[in-house]
Amino acid sequence: MNNLKIKNFKDISDVVVPEEFIKIWEDVSLGVQENKARGHNLSEATAQKCFAELCKRPYYLVEIAKAVGAKNFAEVGTAQGLQYFSFAELAKSSDGHVWSCDIVDSRNKDYIKKYSKQTTFCSGDSRALAKMILKSGEKIDMFYIDGAHDHGDVVRDVISLRECQSDNPVWVFDDYDERFGCYRDITRLIEDKPDVKIYRVGNAASGNPNHQVIVRGKY
Repeated sequence: MNNLKIKNFKDISDVVVPEEFIKIWEDVSLGVQENKARGHNLSEATAQKCFAELCKRPYYLVEIAKAVGAKNFAEVGTAQGLQYFSFAELAKSSDGHVWSCDIVDSRNKDYIKKYSKQTTFCSGDSRALAKMILKSGEKIDMFYIDGAHDHGDVVRDVISLRECQSDNPVWVFDDYDERFGCYRDITRLIEDKPDVKIYRVGNAASGNPNHQVIVRGKY
């Protein structure tokens, strides 16, 4: 993996999402986000603005992965599989692999079949995921942490997975917002790191702001 500085990487607003990644977003996530928007009584205009921002997030992380040469990925919090399958689309051309865990399997069934060679799902938490990855003998170049958001959860995920790190990995922490218990934990995790990018993804379908943190380096 090269030594690209994450903090100098382009802004998410500059991302142009290719059609194949827009299709993943529409097939896997759009319906869920529409239901959330209706549940929070968002206007049509507000909801569409949210969707126009949210659809960029998966491919933005794919572009970072390409820029640093990431091959293998680990994710905590699969949900329907939006980021999981987006990384898998990249892994098709890089001979890489994506591991992900969740306590409930809600993945899009059509996409499970499409990316069966590039993905492995773990039913359980980050500790179970780490055991699975270590058994494979592979190292992880990019981590996406989007599981439980209470105080202590993200720290436990990092502790569980750090044995799986490659030499100069990228860590992505979702939901870096003060309304979540993980906010202070993530702040502590990044305070001594020299290469950190904090950015606003946009608004979630709840209407609340959504930020992510990207960190380069080992824990």
